[in-house]
Amino acid sequence: MPTESRLDRPGHGQSSATLTTLQRVTVVGLVALSVAVAIGLGLTARDDPPDTAWPPERQATSCHDVKIFTGQVGSPYNRFARVLRTRLQAAPEHWDVEVVPTGGSAENIYHLEEQQYRTCSLALAQLGTTVDAGSAVNQFSPQRGGHLVEGLRTLGPAHDDLLHVIVRAPGSSPAGTADVRTFADLCDRAIAAGPPASGTRQIGTVLIRVGLPGCSPRLEDGTIDDGLRLLVAGAVDAVFWAGGAGTERIRTELANGVKLQVLDLAQFRDAIMADWEKVYHPPGRYFPGTVFPPGHLGPRDYPGMTDVDTVSLPNGVLAHEQADPALVRRATGDLFVDPAEYEQALWGDNPAGRRVPDALTVYESPLFCYVPLHPAAAEYYRLRFHRGPDCGR
Repeated sequence: MPTESRLDRPGHGQSSATLTTLQRVTVVGLVALSVAVAIGLGLTARDDPPDTAWPPERQATSCHDVKIFTGQVGSPYNRFARVLRTRLQAAPEHWDVEVVPTGGSAENIYHLEEQQYRTCSLALAQLGTTVDAGSAVNQFSPQRGGHLVEGLRTLGPAHDDLLHVIVRAPGSSPAGTADVRTFADLCDRAIAAGPPASGTRQIGTVLIRVGLPGCSPRLEDGTIDDGLRLLVAGAVDAVFWAGGAGTERIRTELANGVKLQVLDLAQFRDAIMADWEKVYHPPGRYFPGTVFPPGHLGPRDYPGMTDVDTVSLPNGVLAHEQADPALVRRATGDLFVDPAEYEQALWGDNPAGRRVPDALTVYESPLFCYVPLHPAAAEYYRLRFHRGPDCGR
């Protein structure tokens, strides 16, 4: 519902019925000037609140039961989706929404292509992994047991993941085991690399390719919980994790007295970007822009850990191109209403002051060109900003 101005509300100065002619002309002139300035700026001010009344009333929908495919219980995906579920269940369409725990991005993506889920389901996934799915590369390559996934569309951004390589803090390794102080120390060591179908495994594989050439580390499957247990027990030397900063499971281990450290990965961001271009530039599926922004982790995320730089991994909310337009419209608008609610779910008291991306991200990240907006989601951005992503055109 549009926010009322002070002139529209009774009890705040004169009512419109008592305004003088001069005052009316002044008000009209100011409104016209404001509209002109907004149009001249392209309606891109980041503090412009989204139109919370979009879509404005109950829509015809083919869905009653809706699924949101997320990640492990308690993971950032799962927490984000629970906020979205509450909003969708409160919508006038009266959907019954289930948050479905999964192994991660790739599993979520494969679910969306299944016929029974195409119309009434959403998913969270790393957008880089989603691009891979639409090109049948990395874990979606047939040579690795995967396959091309067609029809994927985006609604908008979710939170960004950050690439973690978690090791035992220096001096806390088991007797006879060398400390891991840099990523190069992991050559031919054991790494808990995430579930095979996860975004963690995908980006971890890229990191090994660019950061450990000529090495053959042993990769263990499993969740972040599994990986941390193995690390503490001395069964692996590092844990890969692509997740929201301040991941609760890691904070719990630190609170229990476990000595952990996250490695600095800043030196590998350019190589990861170059690896992306190597995959996507030759076939002509390349859009300029920053796919993997810089990221940072520090003691405000994980008390006791030192500051390190790393790589951000943008996430998005996905649907199949056959998804119910009413569901997509409502969910798209709900992504940008009261972002503090998502931030509270993701980061609690949020000591590092992290923020979820706003709607302008679809114009700034090339990932929304690699995986285009669902047509019903595109309506939101055109209504609010009068344009869609130009994708280099």
